[in-house]
Amino acid sequence: MNSEKTKNKLIYFLALGSMCLALVLIMYNFFYKTVEVDVMKNIELVYTGENGSASVTVENNTEDLNQRIQEFMETVEYEVSPNSNLSNGDTIHIIATYDDELSMTYHYQPINTEKEFIVQGLNNRFESKDDIPENYLNKILTESENYITEHADEIFHLDPKTASQEDVSLNNISQLYCAFLKSTQTSDRIISVYQLDYASKEQAVTIYYLVCVPNINDGNRVIRQDIYGETAYLSSEELQNLNIESYIHRVFGTQYSIEKIETSTNQDQNTEKQ
Repeated sequence: MNSEKTKNKLIYFLALGSMCLALVLIMYNFFYKTVEVDVMKNIELVYTGENGSASVTVENNTEDLNQRIQEFMETVEYEVSPNSNLSNGDTIHIIATYDDELSMTYHYQPINTEKEFIVQGLNNRFESKDDIPENYLNKILTESENYITEHADEIFHLDPKTASQEDVSLNNISQLYCAFLKSTQTSDRIISVYQLDYASKEQAVTIYYLVCVPNINDGNRVIRQDIYGETAYLSSEELQNLNIESYIHRVFGTQYSIEKIETSTNQDQNTEKQ
């Protein structure tokens, strides 16, 4: 009987000892053990610009279930060098800095605080309008016209002369001019000038409107939210002869080299003018 009691006590103390040891190990791992944290592990390089003129920002996408690691990673900042006029094949050096005090408090040892990367995947600019693929150009022109359709009412009421008119309908959209604008200071773009024929209760109204699609490159993407437009205010002489080309060179000639693009639509318009 005594041996049975002794056995039970032994089992009890062994179990209690195991629990205490486990608790000590947990406390050690949680509060005292130094943990390595790779500050480069989940970074993403986000490039802005094109081959030869790009820059980069570093985003850390760490989503750790450990709240302390998440908190620490939110203090990490990245410095990139060089970070201007980047081209494919360039080497960039990234240095990570972090909150030293928080690192010591949580017993974290950051690793890979410096790393080099090769720049890749940057889009190239087109040398001329002739290099733009036809399907890409068609996509650009389609989205330009979609922009007008989606903003037709807003375009009409932007003009103080027509702002108060109601029951407006856009009856016709005619592309009069299209051009590829190249620049060394900003992104290349394609602009189109349209004649918009409206009808309202009061009168028929014609508005000349310019739509710009920026960031034209061999990525062949049209980013809809980057498209914008503005009323084309032609001079009386330009209006008399409907000389859209003169207007474009007057407004954009000092900033861009301008290459006119012949499309089936504006070719038809030019033929009618002649």
